Amino acid sequence: MTTDAFMTLEYYLQELTKEDVRSKHSLLVHLSALNDEEMEQFRTWWPSLPTEQRRKLIARLVTVAEDNVEMDFIGVLRYCLKDDDPKVRELAVSGLWECDDHNLVGPLMSLAKDDPSEEVRISALLALGKFGALAESGKLLRREGERIKETLMSLLEDNRGSIEVRRRALEAVSCFNAPRVRELIRWAYSAPEIKLRISALYAMGRTSDPAWMSTLIKEISSKETDIRYEAACACGEMGEEEAVPYLIPLIEDEDSEVQIAAIKSLGAIGGVLAKRALRRCVKTGDEAIQEAANEALQQLDVDGGTLGSSF
Repeated sequence: MTTDAFMTLEYYLQELTKEDVRSKHSLLVHLSALNDEEMEQFRTWWPSLPTEQRRKLIARLVTVAEDNVEMDFIGVLRYCLKDDDPKVRELAVSGLWECDDHNLVGPLMSLAKDDPSEEVRISALLALGKFGALAESGKLLRREGERIKETLMSLLEDNRGSIEVRRRALEAVSCFNAPRVRELIRWAYSAPEIKLRISALYAMGRTSDPAWMSTLIKEISSKETDIRYEAACACGEMGEEEAVPYLIPLIEDEDSEVQIAAIKSLGAIGGVLAKRALRRCVKTGDEAIQEAANEALQQLDVDGGTLGSSF
């Protein structure tokens, strides 16, 4: 890198230090795809910022990355996984969600197991769940998948852990097709804590195992709103047309989020009954329902060809 380029980065860093965070979009893009020398410059500059400013900058960086897929902030975000502030670490993990680099597995496992902040641990667990799914689909080495599974299982089975950490570990590990995972889903479903039961339903959907369908269908009519919502979502993950007649009544549920979940799941499942129900929503539902139904129908059109006479 030339001296001019180095000075240019230094200039942008100085401007980021001075200016209000809301006006920094054009400056933040210069943190994309930093080379080794530029990263050293960044590592020297970043700790000099006050905690609140680091939080605002990393949050803005994550937003810019979401809106601009061509931006590559992986180097900066990975460095921020070791920040002194837990909120910065949490935001850095969320910003790396789209990154499939297997080199992230080690740092994420360390955060999930050892970070003093529960929020950071939970964020890392959710990210590990994504890498676990990649391993199950053969996109990561088998040994890395085993490491991820063992880490998640150990956190799930640790009775000293909080309910929140254990339930997120269950959600993350549910991508692995293993007898012990199925046992732990059953354990969580029978637990007295409603949060564990909710996570068990999520995990059932993520397994894509039709053996759970009878449980999900039963819970669609639960008195608990959160249970109905998660059961509806899980049915969509399953993709079994068997669930359609039970999902259709949820379109008129008293809770709007449950309604939307049912509509999205009908769109994910498809079939004649689902399409007819979605078509009715477009004609008679309120604005939010109509929009969700239209999106579901469009997705069906993309996935399965034209809707045509199926209506």
